[in-house]
Amino acid sequence: MRIVTVINAKGGCGKSTIAMNLAAALAGQGYRTLLIDLDPQAQVTAWLNAGDGLTSLGTIVMPMAGKGSIGDVIQETKIANLFFVASAQPLEDLGRQMTEEEGYQLRLTKVLGQVVDRFAFCVIDSPNQISPIMENAITPAHLFIVPFESTKAVKSYANVYALVQRIRGEEPLALHVLSNLSRLPGHRKRVIELMERDGIARAPSEIRSCGWLAQVDEHGGSIFQYRPHANGAKDMLALKQHVLVTLGLESPPAPLMIGESQLVA
Repeated sequence: MRIVTVINAKGGCGKSTIAMNLAAALAGQGYRTLLIDLDPQAQVTAWLNAGDGLTSLGTIVMPMAGKGSIGDVIQETKIANLFFVASAQPLEDLGRQMTEEEGYQLRLTKVLGQVVDRFAFCVIDSPNQISPIMENAITPAHLFIVPFESTKAVKSYANVYALVQRIRGEEPLALHVLSNLSRLPGHRKRVIELMERDGIARAPSEIRSCGWLAQVDEHGGSIFQYRPHANGAKDMLALKQHVLVTLGLESPPAPLMIGESQLVA
């Protein structure tokens, strides 16, 4: 099972939108995929109408607290091959309590070990603040996706980057994705300049501004069911492809040769 954690220490950067739709894109390609809402704000849980965001029962809180297995809280979704684990506000309280335990950063890793053979992918929507729960989202990840929709998001990444290095002791494998900036060229330019100044390599994918993508959470599914021909759907599919290439599961597309029809305007 490959684990992809969508992460940054700033709210509103598109983290939950990317997690939800990336998971749906992977499932749509036939990969059996587990999506975990690890954010106590439970945004994806509300999106999928999979819990009230307040009650621990039936959510990731239970196996993280050692009360049953993750298999007990996995829910089916309306999307083929996509399964879901809900979150709830008590996860934040659990995070504060678990710091008294040595190796608390491994709780989620141990929980996921129970289903490692059941899924090809696990996509984790991380909390948007540095916390013990974020540390648990970092520990098992094979790949990080970091969305940037503002200069503040770029600046906040320094703390996340330092945390990943402290926990993992290595350079993180990450895709740094511009999000919702295509209609703000001046602001987009400043974000790119700040990323370049800080040595943050941009991912080949960019999630463009898309009204349909901004509305999809109101409809309980992914952009592929709601508006499959929207730019948001095209961008999520491109991101999915770059995830597969980055993890070595697919080869990058061959470069186009001069004269090929794709080059004709």
